[in-house]
Amino acid sequence: MVPSSGRRRAFLVAVSLVATRSPPCRAAESVQNNLTSVSGYTLLPGVASVPAPVRVAPDQDWLGVDGYWNTFSLLVGEPAATVHVQVSTASQQIWSVNAQACTKNMTDSSGKITALNQVSPECVETRGRLYNQTASQSWHQKGYYRLWLEKWLGLEGNGLFGWDSVGLGQTGEEGPRLNSTVIGTLVSANFWMGHIGLHPKPTNFSAFEDPVPSFMTGLFEQKSIPSLSFGYTAGARYIIDGNIVPASLTLGGYDASRTIPNELTFIMAPDNERDLVVGVAGLTASTTNNNNINLLEREDLNMFIDSTVAEMWLPIDVCKAFEDAFGLKYDNKTNLYLVDDVLHQNLLAQNPSITFTLGQKYTTNATMQITLPYAAMDLEASPPYRGLQQKSRYFPLRQGGNSSQWVLGRTFLQEAYLTVDWERHNFSVSAVDWSYGKVQDLTAIVSPQYVVQNPTTGSKPLSTAAIIGAALGGSFLFALSLIAVGWWLWRRHHLQKLETMKAQYEAEVAAAAAAKKDAAETPEEPPLSPMMESDTGTGIIPKAELSAEPVVHHELGASGNEKDALAINEVDNTERQIFEMEGCIPEPKEAGGRQLSEKESMVVRERIYNGVDSHNPAVSPLAQEASRRLAPVSPSEVTMLNGRLPSNTNVSPVSPRTPRDGAFLEKTDTFFQLPPYCPRDGRVAEESLFHPISPLEGSTDTSRRRFSYES
Repeated sequence: MVPSSGRRRAFLVAVSLVATRSPPCRAAESVQNNLTSVSGYTLLPGVASVPAPVRVAPDQDWLGVDGYWNTFSLLVGEPAATVHVQVSTASQQIWSVNAQACTKNMTDSSGKITALNQVSPECVETRGRLYNQTASQSWHQKGYYRLWLEKWLGLEGNGLFGWDSVGLGQTGEEGPRLNSTVIGTLVSANFWMGHIGLHPKPTNFSAFEDPVPSFMTGLFEQKSIPSLSFGYTAGARYIIDGNIVPASLTLGGYDASRTIPNELTFIMAPDNERDLVVGVAGLTASTTNNNNINLLEREDLNMFIDSTVAEMWLPIDVCKAFEDAFGLKYDNKTNLYLVDDVLHQNLLAQNPSITFTLGQKYTTNATMQITLPYAAMDLEASPPYRGLQQKSRYFPLRQGGNSSQWVLGRTFLQEAYLTVDWERHNFSVSAVDWSYGKVQDLTAIVSPQYVVQNPTTGSKPLSTAAIIGAALGGSFLFALSLIAVGWWLWRRHHLQKLETMKAQYEAEVAAAAAAKKDAAETPEEPPLSPMMESDTGTGIIPKAELSAEPVVHHELGASGNEKDALAINEVDNTERQIFEMEGCIPEPKEAGGRQLSEKESMVVRERIYNGVDSHNPAVSPLAQEASRRLAPVSPSEVTMLNGRLPSNTNVSPVSPRTPRDGAFLEKTDTFFQLPPYCPRDGRVAEESLFHPISPLEGSTDTSRRRFSYES
């Protein structure tokens, strides 16, 4: 709590401000300090100076329900209200406690309600004072949102968010001020106090709105600090050399007087929700009876540094090792390691200390150590923390079920100094220098927007592991380059091959299309039957073509009666007279006292039209193979009388014709003539009724068949 004399001084300063300023109680503007030269940096052309780092003065208060922690003051709203907050290395916002968080119904000893919605003075003090947004003239409300900051640890709640002015420091010791920044007002007891968010990531209220810059980004953009960086240690309320050491917070740099330098620099993890991650290479404990107790049985343990919470969240197996080493007992109701008086006395007698050996695997072999005495772990929790009904000592150890819950909180930062450069994506952890009376040494970390870092200043010789890693990395990049070049050459050759194949395919398609077009323009000839025989004995007879000159064709009915002539239009649109010829089937005749059958009539027809005469082999087409193809009937050989053929015409269907030239057949169109008919083997007895069958006619060679009346 603030001493009464301090309160009187603050009151007098406030009164003086009321008399000299308007509106009343407004914080004075801080004086901006600039640096014209910075050790280890060279200013860029056009940059005359850079802002100096800002020290945020700690309060005299040590507040909290999970222990007693040194706080910092903020001036929030217009007119400004002073609130005490802690530091969050994971948050990007300003959080303060809403006035509704401490209102409750007042009751008497019998439980009867005496007053409604009264503010509890004890709640106001323990939560760092309240922020009443309705009393601020510069408040712009956004709405209620869930507090997701520590969702991995199960700490959730709701907050009323909006924009308001925020200044660092307290009345009479003001720091930089932002006229409008995001503020979340707390109601949930999961977050007992407000905080200053030191992360530069923006706030996203929804996917449809532009991100809102963080508090650190706002200070940097208005040139209040030289970079997005900070240095912080939580301070120690326990006595160090007879003194209580307050917390230290520097924006835009760090306090070199509070650190013990080491060779280790950490690279931030890519996850902006868990970026300040360190590897725990070793975890040991020492007591008065045992100087080397191994508490870490696993090889890989990565811990996230987060000052929002107080405890150290470790894997369950590591917590079991703590239980065995110190006799701790886990309380299932509160999920805390509560320490009673007996255990407390035993721990004081053992005087244990815990040493964290930190490193960053795969980056460097360098390590550093942070040692926590038992005094740093001798904390006191107060109601309503974790459902406690009364104050109780507890060991700040929590069981983390998975890697997302492995956190080093404020307990660790009592003995560790954290320096973070968000723009260069690196940070360092140093042991706190507890030398009392050292002069403050604020060292600036300047943004790359203003300066370039001197190559010789602050550079460290590469270790053997770093040299080996650089060599391996260079070899890998060289091999990767060779693979990329080879792949490019192969791909180019492959593409050229594909183009060649494509061109060949297109040429083949074009040729096929041209051939198809030519074939379409040329009339196709009907296929020839393999049963036909040509003049050369190949078994194929060329089709007979008609002469280009007009001819007269007569068609006779099956009964032998003549039909009317038909006119057919040719290509040249000239009409030709059509005449009837004798029918294909002769008139029925009797042979041996019976009428000819249909098949016998067909045999007679073959003899008449195709020149097949079994009684006279000399005139058979088989005997005259070379001269069996006859010339077409000439118009001069046909004499028409009133559209009918006379009986004394000099042309008959069986008249011998002059053989045709094969070359002429290919140029003209004649009637197609069938080869002579030869019956199958099973038909010899039936055919002998009409004429003797020659050996050739009884052959099984079907290539000389003229008709298809035999099945």
